Amino acid sequence: MGKQHQSRKAATKPAPPVAQPNALFKARLLGYLVGIVPLLALLLLFRQVLPSTVALVLVMLGTFASVVVQQRVRLRFPYDFKRREEWWALGAYTLVVLVVTVAFFALQR
Repeated sequence: MGKQHQSRKAATKPAPPVAQPNALFKARLLGYLVGIVPLLALLLLFRQVLPSTVALVLVMLGTFASVVVQQRVRLRFPYDFKRREEWWALGAYTLVVLVVTVAFFALQR
């Protein structure tokens, strides 16, 4: 009985399979992009473009969707910023946020 108990402690979880670069990039970018929905809803709320009830519902649903998607992506693809695809996804997300912000403020004038 003692040996069985020791062998259970020694057993470790198997390492997750190495993700394909394209799949990792798409999944991580999707996880980031879902987070834009609540940010845009808040921006439209504070600019009084959307009614407050509509904007708050979008914020709530967008936040929930963002959390769910990012949790699922993180389970399948653990964060590893030693991989180039992680940085490409973060850079692409940053570029999308900048373009959306500049376009929004350009249209407001």
